[in-house]
Amino acid sequence: MIKKTYDSFNESVYIIKLKNGMQVHILPKDEPYFTTYVELSLPFGSLDLTFQDGENSTTTPHGTAHFLEHKIFAMPDGDAFSKFSALGVDANAMTSYNQTSYLFVATENVIPALTYLFEMMDTPFFTEENVNLEKNIIAEELKMYLDDPNIVMQNKLLEMMYHFHPLKYDIGGTLKSIMDINPQILKEVYHHFYCQSNRLVTIAGKVNLKELKTFFNQYDLLHPDKNKKPKTIYPKEPKRLVGKHFVEVKDVGIDKLMIGVKLIPKKLSNREQVKKEMAVSMLLNIILGPSSSMYAKLLEEKMINHSFFINTTFEKQAENIVIYAETKRANKLKKVLVDLLTVDALGLLSPKAFERYKKVYLGQFIFALNNLETKAYLYGKYYHLGSSLYEVVDILQEINYDDLLAELGLIQKKHIATLIHKKA
Repeated sequence: MIKKTYDSFNESVYIIKLKNGMQVHILPKDEPYFTTYVELSLPFGSLDLTFQDGENSTTTPHGTAHFLEHKIFAMPDGDAFSKFSALGVDANAMTSYNQTSYLFVATENVIPALTYLFEMMDTPFFTEENVNLEKNIIAEELKMYLDDPNIVMQNKLLEMMYHFHPLKYDIGGTLKSIMDINPQILKEVYHHFYCQSNRLVTIAGKVNLKELKTFFNQYDLLHPDKNKKPKTIYPKEPKRLVGKHFVEVKDVGIDKLMIGVKLIPKKLSNREQVKKEMAVSMLLNIILGPSSSMYAKLLEEKMINHSFFINTTFEKQAENIVIYAETKRANKLKKVLVDLLTVDALGLLSPKAFERYKKVYLGQFIFALNNLETKAYLYGKYYHLGSSLYEVVDILQEINYDDLLAELGLIQKKHIATLIHKKA
């Protein structure tokens, strides 16, 4: 067991590196923390559709990662959730574009819950019957999402932005694509991506280090496998948009505007990529965040309401900014926001405003780490990005005013797509 101490956080991380390639990172928190948060994550998500293992290349249906996440809970003796509940722990799982996570929260029975978590992970149980049953369940889930106007709108905007990159598809897949998933596909994907060497276990909160070390040493002896993750292949994505502006008449109570900025990814080191993501986030918050003068002005002029939001996405070979607003002046707001992003933002930026917000950003980041779930998730996220949660503060300190100006200069009007859902 390796101990790493981060003096600036007054925290230590205990790392167990198993011979089979799996890593366990333990983040102890003393009283008043009485819960233990466990997350097992894999760098495998909805974008890992086509992968290469040696000379062999395999393409899977959209939504395969999400489908597999569901089926991991299928056990020969029934649904795994029932066993977790019987142990008194709250279990869950989630799939993102680049990661799948299995997690539980416990106040007791941590070792029995860990034992069962790994039993579940190491018991792939895919049959024609349970896979076909899952198709119906996920189809209903997808239909529910299609009833959400905002999700429908975002899916349409991504289709306007991307020609080939799998980011244009919903994480859950489509009603058509999930029907092509079968036990053989799930077994192959499981074999390639769920191997021990591809797993990270993050444990935060109340822990017994001795018990955990004994548990994982025993697990290592029983599971010596050390397969390697295959390489994900992404299609070449043109810089240009598929569509620039589109208006649809919809059954909505108020007009909706969504703006998508297609950013052009660059080959950067892991550290530089994290720095870029934070710089873009800071830039957008300064010029258009809830505490910005522009946000206040748009509210005062009743061009937006409190449903307004900004999202950023930074994935492999695909990056974007999405802005959403409900408004009675969609065309006017569209012009204001596009002009802001491409011309007017310089008037809202200053070194003083940057330094002030940088302190706010740092404070918000550190405060978020008080939540065990957030802390464990961020730890895994940055680990899979090739960085460290505790290095993020150092990276943040490196960001300067010129970095924000550089990111702003990369936003080009020809790469901005706009979509309006107009009230019928």
